[in-house]
Amino acid sequence: MTFNMDEVVQNNKFNIIDVLLLDHKYLKECIKVLKSEDEDKRLKVRYAKTFLDALHKHSEAEKKVVYAPLLKVADLRKLILEGEIEHGIVDAKVKMLTPKITGLRTLSDELEIEMKVLAELVEHHLKEEESDIIPKMRKDLDKTILNEMGFQFMKLRSFTTKDLRQYPKLQKEVAGLKKLGHRVSSHFIAKVQKHTTNRALHSR
Repeated sequence: MTFNMDEVVQNNKFNIIDVLLLDHKYLKECIKVLKSEDEDKRLKVRYAKTFLDALHKHSEAEKKVVYAPLLKVADLRKLILEGEIEHGIVDAKVKMLTPKITGLRTLSDELEIEMKVLAELVEHHLKEEESDIIPKMRKDLDKTILNEMGFQFMKLRSFTTKDLRQYPKLQKEVAGLKKLGHRVSSHFIAKVQKHTTNRALHSR
């Protein structure tokens, strides 16, 4: 499958809001298990491994595709800066915890608590994105821009067909995305910034 930008911007399967919420849904499933007092530690370690991996990929893609281009939007600047700081804390925890958990079959009490604290921090972050940033994106950005942002996010996020087993329409897109590499061009960032600037000027 090949893509050209005219097709991408009209392809609502790529809408960044839907793609972010899809990723959030999986992270929330992990958070529920990691926060539970009743779940078996062997189950928790399996969820911890996939949570850390998904969190790393989600964070890297989101910073480049959502945060970087929206940082200069006056209405979003403080929210984006707060989100970036939270990402920094989460990224450091992921980097520290990943080698500790690799190869384990169960969690120690200390690692179980560490994962619970990380899960709670991520849960707070997701709630703020969904209540503050995403509604503003939905209101202020055209669908064509949202679709291009989603396309760029999916390129970087590296979803597998297994990740998207409940979303067969997106599975077909993944095969073509793998051939495109994992870079976001400065042209894309400039395009989103120009769009948001123009929208702000016209709304005055």
